[in-house]
This record gives sequence, C-alpha cells and structure tokens, in this order.
Amino acid sequence: MKTKEALVFGAGNIGRGFLGDLLNQSEYHINFVDVDNNKVNLINQERNYTLITVSSDKKNERKINSVNAIYFQDSDKIKTAVIDADIILTAVGKNALEYVAKPLAEGLLKRLKQRPNDELHTIVLACENVQDNTAYLKEKISKYLTGEETDLIENNISFPNCVVDRIVPNTTFEGLNVIVEEYFQFVIDANVLKDTFPDIKGIILSSNLNSILEQKLFTLNMAHALTAYYGYLKKFNFIHEAVSDNNIRQLLNGSLEEVSSVILERNSSITAQEQIEYSNKIVKRFENPYLKDEITRVARDPKRKLSKDDRLIKPARLSYEKDKLPVYLATGIAAALHYDYTKDSQAVEIVNSIKERGLEIVLKEITGLGSNKLLDTVKSNYLFRSL
Repeated sequence: MKTKEALVFGAGNIGRGFLGDLLNQSEYHINFVDVDNNKVNLINQERNYTLITVSSDKKNERKINSVNAIYFQDSDKIKTAVIDADIILTAVGKNALEYVAKPLAEGLLKRLKQRPNDELHTIVLACENVQDNTAYLKEKISKYLTGEETDLIENNISFPNCVVDRIVPNTTFEGLNVIVEEYFQFVIDANVLKDTFPDIKGIILSSNLNSILEQKLFTLNMAHALTAYYGYLKKFNFIHEAVSDNNIRQLLNGSLEEVSSVILERNSSITAQEQIEYSNKIVKRFENPYLKDEITRVARDPKRKLSKDDRLIKPARLSYEKDKLPVYLATGIAAALHYDYTKDSQAVEIVNSIKERGLEIVLKEITGLGSNKLLDTVKSNYLFRSL
C-alpha cells in the first residue's frame, strides 16, 4: 500500500504543532519545507518531535513520527515532493506566500506532465490566518503560468479556502518539540473541491465557509488582538494574565457584544446562542495558564491587524455603516496604535509615523477610515491615553 504523502511549507510552530499533528494522526508521511537550514537538518536527523497538548486541567505528550524536511533553496527536491504529494499545505504567513508560489507553480506543472491520468492530482491549502487564504496563493501562483498552464492547473488542482484555528504559543524548548492548546478548528470550503477530500482527522468540509471565517475573524482574532494590546499597556507578559484583569475583561466583553451584533446581522446561519457560546469558549481558551501565550506574539504586526479588512477595522466599519458607533472596538483600535514594542518593526513604524506626520493622517492611511464619528472616537481614545 502506497504511503500517503503530505507536503507542508513552513516547519514553524503552526506547521509542526497544528498541521503536523493532524497529518500524523491520519498516517501521512510529512515533508516540511523551511528557510531555516538548521531546522531542516535537525528534522532530518531526528525524524520525529514531541507534541505537548494542554488544556486548562491536563497535559498530554506524544511523538510525531515519519517526518522529513527540505531546505527552501533546494528547488529540485521541492518539485519532486510536489509531484509525490497527496496534499500540499502552507503555514508560512501571508507575506511569504509570494515566495512559495514559484516553486509550487513549477512543481504542479511538472506533476501534471508526469501524472496525467490521476483522477485528482492534489489539493493545495494555504493555512494562513487571512481571508481568502488559498485563493490568494492561487493568484500568486498564476503569475508564473501562461494562460494555457493556468487553465491546466485550474482544471486539475483544487484550491479551497480554509479556516484554521489553534493557539500555538512561542516554544521555549530546545529542538523541535512544540506545545499547543487542545482545542482546534480546521474547516475546508467544500464548494471548490474537484473530488473527495483526503481522510484527515479533525478536518470539516463546509459549504458555508464565509460565515465561519467571518465569525472567527471578528470574534476570535479580534478578541485575541485586543487582549494583547490592552495587556501590553498594563505590562502583562501573557494572555492569560491580561484576560484575568477586570478592566480588560470588561473592555473585551464590550467588543465581543459589538462584533456579535455585526455577525448575527450578516450571517443568518449563526444563531444568537451559538455566537454567545463561541464567544464564551474563546475567553475560556485565553484563560489557559499552561499555554503561556506571550502578549508580544499575539500583538505582533499591528499595521496588518489595523488594515481595512482585518479583525479590528472591518467589524468596526461594518457596525458604523449600520448606524451603530462601536465604542469598545474604537478603544481597542486606539490601544493598538499605542503598541510600541521596540522589537516589532510595524509597531515602531506606526509610532514614528504618528510623531512625524500626525495621528489623523496615519490613522486614515493604515485603516482606510474616512472623516467620521468612528475616526473621531478612535482619535479621542488615543489622545486621552497620551495624556
């Protein structure tokens, strides 16, 4: 019986702690691709690592076996792995997809030539925490294809968007071992699959991915970011410390109520009770002290998190468009603008830009907000904090 093969771009905490876990449980051999040659060598030397799963009251450890790795500069080995893969996934971050696209395009074309009679050539999933994640990767891949090649790949390869959710904090272990929370969510858009999806434990197929994605982005991602920005301002180190602070909890609850209103108005498939339960589960996850999820990990890249269609601005903007002023979200946006962690280049850029060019210009530029009461509310909160 042929070994099931998975190719995973990115051997970081998400790649090993989330994707590697599910693929290993489903008896896949995993080829990681990474830019860190030292990590690649260590994976090939050890051929396994320990996954530590924690909930609020227990901890489990188990081995992830049958793993290899390829250095990102070794294009020939990547092409071979693409040819052999039953499924291809990425966990590299949105910005790095641009670099993954070229070797993927080359490998997929070579695969189609060498395996022309496959019923389903493979499935590509960009497991990145952004909207339309795989569609974005597909767009990048198309830049390296001719029109005829684009049609060939379009007709034979599935590129479903997905929703991925698992807290994987920065690992302090030496080597490859990784710690993750017990909870996870992995949902695939069933509408674009050209054939049956491979049997991978824990993955759910859905024909209503947009509602699931919007619920996650507005609720989980929003709440996680705001807890981090508030926690940073109060000089906490970890998310579980921040969410236990009474004032932060009240600010967070207010934001959750505001986004819940937006979600229920836009998604008839989600009931009010389901949204309440989802919000409560998120807060419970944040309280887990065993994760030791660092504030600066969650808060990183504030410029991206403050962009027009991301977790903070989009729900605030949608709420305001329905004549509701989201005062709690506006306070959280102001907190993000005050995030001045010196090791975060985006935070430094925002802080310096405000000093040099003024708050309103920078705020409009980053968020896409116009001159209105929402912008004024963010400004007033920011200025009050500056006193």
